[in-house]
Amino acid sequence: MAVAARKSVASLMQKTLDRQAALARTRLKFSEKQIEQILLNYAKTGNIGPYSELVRVLRDYPLNDENFRIILEDCLSCVLIMGQDFKQFVEAVCNVEWASRCEKLVNLFSTFIISLVTAHIYHCPQVMSCLVKVFKANEENWDDTPPTEKLNSWSNIHTIIAQIIAIMPMTNELLMETVIDQFPYHKAGCSSNRSFIYNLIWISKYLPSLTEEIMMIIINRMIVMDGNIVESDNKMKQNDTLFDMDVEQHDDISETLDYSMLEVLHWLQEERDPILNHMCTAFEKIILPTYGIRHVQFLLLYTISINQHCADRVLNNLWTVAAGLQGLGPGALATRRTAASHLAGLLARCVRVPNSRLVQFLKTMTDWCHSYISAAQESTTVTDNIKAHGAFHAICHAVFYLIAFKHQHLFMSKESLNFVESLNLPRLVACTLNPLRTCPPQVTRAFSSVTRSHQIVYCQAIIENNARHTLQSADILQYDEWFPYDPYQLPRSGKIIWPLCIDYKDWLKEGDDETQYSNMKKKMEADDDDFLMSVSPCSKLASSLSNGVLPGFRTSESIPY
Repeated sequence: MAVAARKSVASLMQKTLDRQAALARTRLKFSEKQIEQILLNYAKTGNIGPYSELVRVLRDYPLNDENFRIILEDCLSCVLIMGQDFKQFVEAVCNVEWASRCEKLVNLFSTFIISLVTAHIYHCPQVMSCLVKVFKANEENWDDTPPTEKLNSWSNIHTIIAQIIAIMPMTNELLMETVIDQFPYHKAGCSSNRSFIYNLIWISKYLPSLTEEIMMIIINRMIVMDGNIVESDNKMKQNDTLFDMDVEQHDDISETLDYSMLEVLHWLQEERDPILNHMCTAFEKIILPTYGIRHVQFLLLYTISINQHCADRVLNNLWTVAAGLQGLGPGALATRRTAASHLAGLLARCVRVPNSRLVQFLKTMTDWCHSYISAAQESTTVTDNIKAHGAFHAICHAVFYLIAFKHQHLFMSKESLNFVESLNLPRLVACTLNPLRTCPPQVTRAFSSVTRSHQIVYCQAIIENNARHTLQSADILQYDEWFPYDPYQLPRSGKIIWPLCIDYKDWLKEGDDETQYSNMKKKMEADDDDFLMSVSPCSKLASSLSNGVLPGFRTSESIPY
């Protein structure tokens, strides 16, 4: 209700402003050569009075087409004299609404801008800033595609940007600096951020050399949004009382990220191979080192789902980082742990990852763990420091998680059972490094239950011993309970993501695996009116976090829609 009331007030205010603008438009009238005389007089004599008044009029008063034509024609006559002293005037002209006018006036404006930046390159940053900031106008959001009028206006802006880059290729860097500087604040609103991302993707189509940099900029900003959502969720869990403003802000950022994800997913769908490799690079450079986010990484899951080459690259690189095999040292421990989490999550959750790849990586990971145990036993500086063996623990946890999560595939036949036995899991569990001690309790319980039922390994004695040790220890053990591919929670972009994700199925329950999409579809059919409508995303998420479903094994059923 509060949001609807604000929109109603904003609509009334906009109508009032439109009426005032229309009235001012009819009263203001320039004569031929009037602007030219003011500019020449200012350039020759420094008479600032008429010049300042002209700048004020351009800033404060809307212009009709006739006045706009006179200004541009006079400006074209004075391009050569527009030195750095004309900075305010140039800014005022560039900020005049022009992109939605008739083709003749758009072409006239384009001619003036190109003439200006080629004659005086120091005006280029200001011109580029004025062009790019139009992309973040906070207007009405759209469903599938922007309105035709808006697309036509944006097209006119992109045409000028492309012309500037074609004439002065070095302005590529200036364009990217301007994009970073003008990128809307994550709380600026859904429409503003979505429009800006839509137009950045548009730029990548006629300036393909900038595609990777544009991808990095977009992903960086989306990670900021994702991090704010996680931070807000944590506050919600810690505080029983929340102000309506906090709830609305959380929902606004969630909606912004949802539509931003949707635009990037459409980009990946349309461009396919050329852009997917850039997505993999963005993951390796930006997403992988980031801990704790919940949504942006699903762009990678989508990427490896539609491209086999990207799947090979990503999974192999994740293993290389997790195992410290990149040849540049062992790597930061936090990044290696994060890589192990991503690798386990993708192998467990992604529908398109075949069982053969799961078997391959389980074999690779367990072989590495056995080699690590052997090296630790032979070392003369053996230490019980958990941090010193953090990468080993993380990879063991990934193995335990995969065994528990993918039990239906790993124990469905005698052949697969023989494979699991060949992994020699008892040695990992019983080694002196004790990886079960730091393993998240829900993973430990699921792994222990599955392996005990199939008589692979018995963990109960070690689990009980670890519990006693924890009670006697003064140190509080912090478990890593971040599972990056737990069910996706954004409703609009989720319609693309859900069919590609597998829901966890308890090994005691019979039946085939279900994707998150099939579970969500059942919910939508059961209560279609409530889906995305009656309960705010904030309330749904709070309910999901408090419903007792443990991280790592959450299903889409734990997301109340």
